[in-house]
This record gives sequence, C-alpha cells and structure tokens, in this order.
Amino acid sequence: MYKKGFTLIELLVVVAIIGLLATIVLVNLNSARIKARDTKRKSDLLTIQIALEMYYSAYGTYKVSGGGWGGNGQGLLSYENGTTYPLAVTRVLYDEGFLSQPLTFDPVQGARGYMIYTCNYSQDYAISATLENPSAEDIAFIQTTCNGIGDNGTYTHYGKNYALEN
Repeated sequence: MYKKGFTLIELLVVVAIIGLLATIVLVNLNSARIKARDTKRKSDLLTIQIALEMYYSAYGTYKVSGGGWGGNGQGLLSYENGTTYPLAVTRVLYDEGFLSQPLTFDPVQGARGYMIYTCNYSQDYAISATLENPSAEDIAFIQTTCNGIGDNGTYTHYGKNYALEN
C-alpha cells in the first residue's frame, strides 16, 4: 500500500525555489530603499536651495548669519551643538520663515549629512549630500562646485558626491 505525500527531493526543490524567490525580492527591495533615500536627499537639497534663494532675495547674501560652523553660515546644514555650531543653517532659515520645518536630516547620516559652502564673498554657494548610488555625472559635477575639492573639499575631504549650486 502506497501513502500519498511528497518525497524529500520534492520538498527540497520547493524550499530551494522559495529561498531563491525570497532572495530576489529582498535584493529588489533593498535597491528600492536606496533609490528612495537618494530621492529624499535630492528633494531635501532642492527645498533648501529654494529657501536659500529666498534668503538671498531678502538679504543679498547666501551667508545665513548665525547658523552653521561658528555662526558663519557654512558647514553642516542641520547640525547644531550650541558651541561650534550655535544654530543650524536650516533652523535660521526656518526662524526667518524660509523653511516650513526647522531641521532637515539625511535619511542615514542624520544631522551630519548635508553641507553648505559659500564662495565669492557669499554670492555663490554649493549644498551637498552623499548619495548611495550616485551617477558619474553627479561625482564629476560636485568636483567643480564651490569648495568641491581641496583639503577641506566636500568631495575630497567629506565624501559628498552630489551637489546643487546657484
């Protein structure tokens, strides 16, 4: 008399197929998460860029006074510690009414994720982030921006690989 059921080989094949499908789904899910975080970074920088343009229209400079490293409007955009970074640049932009929320954080690096540098007597700027999947054009472009390269460059020293500038 034969009993109905699955053989060991059939069960192993099914388990292997399920494992393969699960791996493919997880890889695609991780890729989608990376793309989503990079999209958020680009969106955050665009929002900050718009706020900087409004600040420039009001004050004639991109130096966000009182925010950033030493209160000189440069360095980490959303970082503040009350001493070397008295206020975040984004907090000053918020307090002045140019941003709808006080701080904007990188999805992975938090407050240390976004940077700003001004050049040409604060008449030019570059804001930057580190994308997880940057294009070759992104990397080439940041190296041409305000403080993109050099000993303290956003690309060469801080590892940023995406930038917007005015």
